[in-house]
Amino acid sequence: MTIQEMLQRLNFSNLSPIQEQVIENFSKSQNIVGLAPTGTGKTHAYLLPLLENIKRKENAVEAVILIPTNELVMQVSKMLEETDPTVNYKSYYGSMDMEREAKKLENSHPNIVITTPAKLVDLVITKNALNLKHLDYFILDEADMMFDEDFMSLLDPVLVNQEIQKFMLFSATITRTMEPFIKKYFGSYIFLDTVKDTKLKINHKLIRVGDSRLKTLQQVIDRINPYLGIIFVSKNEDIKRVYETLIDKGLNVIQISSEIGVKQRKKILEDIFNNRYQYVVSSDLLARGLDFKASHVINYDLPYMLEFFKHRSGRTGRMGDEGDVITLFDDNDQKKIDKLRNKGVPFVLYTLSDNGLKSTQRKSKTYDKKIAEEIKKIPKPKRVTPGYKKKHQEEVKAAIKKVKKARYRNAALRKSRGA
Repeated sequence: MTIQEMLQRLNFSNLSPIQEQVIENFSKSQNIVGLAPTGTGKTHAYLLPLLENIKRKENAVEAVILIPTNELVMQVSKMLEETDPTVNYKSYYGSMDMEREAKKLENSHPNIVITTPAKLVDLVITKNALNLKHLDYFILDEADMMFDEDFMSLLDPVLVNQEIQKFMLFSATITRTMEPFIKKYFGSYIFLDTVKDTKLKINHKLIRVGDSRLKTLQQVIDRINPYLGIIFVSKNEDIKRVYETLIDKGLNVIQISSEIGVKQRKKILEDIFNNRYQYVVSSDLLARGLDFKASHVINYDLPYMLEFFKHRSGRTGRMGDEGDVITLFDDNDQKKIDKLRNKGVPFVLYTLSDNGLKSTQRKSKTYDKKIAEEIKKIPKPKRVTPGYKKKHQEEVKAAIKKVKKARYRNAALRKSRGA
């Protein structure tokens, strides 16, 4: 399949900056390091040109896609199938019976392998089952989550003596621990930095905790109606408490954390992708890479590691959609809030009102009574869907234009009568 055919299959009308630049540079001889914010389509940036360019040799691994978590392996596998269902691939993750998988490799090899670093080392080194002598492409996705001090020593035995045509690395940030690996294996590479080119439409709303954090969460939920809301909670014991409280409220909700087995997590992820739930209560397990169409993210608390705030926020406002990130905070959180503000997070303080969440920030434009009445006529959906905010903004603009047009017409009429 050509890239154009795959884009039509996916119903993609526009490419993101990282997708445009990777596709443009894929055929060049240099390796690629791609830097782009979470939620801007990094995975399709490499899948599209990869699927167009692999030769699909018989019984030969041509590409390895290395991913940090089991959940992301499942997601990328799903995305690959949706992009090109004819491709011969295999994913390895979680609690799979690796002895049985190694036995299968004696008979045939897939063209593409999607797996975690530990599983790759197990198949190539420990079990000597996966043959990489035909490997052309080695891709590292969500790399900043994967690299630690031991990462290079783990992969060195796998990559030694491999004549790989192209290395590609994709990440939201470049960390110090990546530099030795890039220096050793990438040589001459093209650096694609699309962070400045990508404007995310995320509204960061702060809500001060009242009597209790759990009660404040319930009050927020009473005032929003998300297409999908992901509630991030740092402590596992709090996840259970929040989940049970929302179940008692009669909400369509599921919980997910590392304490749940891999098979059950896979089923939960499939249900979330298929829009079975309106709310997901999650640990930071879902904070990286997973491509849900979430309209709202609620931070029940702030993450222990502040860099995860960015990853949590990246679950909404994806691929040009607008999203809300609602963060509950108290006095103990103020230092973290200040640090995030200094890093560029544009927080706005909101309060709970009868109609919803009300900004404490003065608006630069005030709408008069006539415009306000016209805006009130715009029907609200029973449930927020992807693209709703953009559509609503267009309807508001149309309402304002209608009032102004009527005023202009009336003023012109009065002027002609006066003449």
